[in-house]
Amino acid sequence: MIFKVIIADDHPIVIDGLRTHINAQPDLTVVGETGDGLEVETLVNYHHPDVLLLDLALPGLSGLEITRRVKKKYPHTHIVIVSMYDDIAYVAEAIKSGAQAYVLKRSVSAELISAIRSVLDGKRYLSPPLSEDTLSEYIRNLQTEDLDVFNTLTRREAEVLYLIIDGLTNHQIGDRLGVSSRTVEMHRSNLIHKLGVSGTAELVALAVERGFHLPGTPKL
Repeated sequence: MIFKVIIADDHPIVIDGLRTHINAQPDLTVVGETGDGLEVETLVNYHHPDVLLLDLALPGLSGLEITRRVKKKYPHTHIVIVSMYDDIAYVAEAIKSGAQAYVLKRSVSAELISAIRSVLDGKRYLSPPLSEDTLSEYIRNLQTEDLDVFNTLTRREAEVLYLIIDGLTNHQIGDRLGVSSRTVEMHRSNLIHKLGVSGTAELVALAVERGFHLPGTPKL
């Protein structure tokens, strides 16, 4: 049996590397590629892949939102997140959204095939130094503590939110933090989902209402 794979990443060099590793396997084949988050669902609709390799920071639509949409419509498609972000909060959100594996880009060449075979076998795969124990402890703390949702934000999410409140655009925030505007858009999308609001205006209003502030800065 040949298992079909789709790759979604906005870096052509990364796609080339992933394709090479996958197509070298006798039972795996890449049937679609895209660097645009808005095109992923179209490819999935057409090819019905067994595995979707997905970057978190894609232009157009974030990897987490794509994961939620694909798993809702195609629950049997296995999703492997391939990301540069090793914060356990992102891993937990990806798993909660429906991903079965989380592979760090710095180790992708050695672990990609292991991750794909794990999810095809119905198992979860986390790229070291990520671990099931760390993930379980993080999720357990979220479930047992009376936790303010703002305290679940990663440091970078908090920085992005603070600058959104200041009225900066994605491009301006990216310049301030030394990241791409696509990465900022991913964080903005995650913030909107995590805090349960419908858009940026509600996000800012809620943050102001709750007196959100970064450590070491005055409250709003």
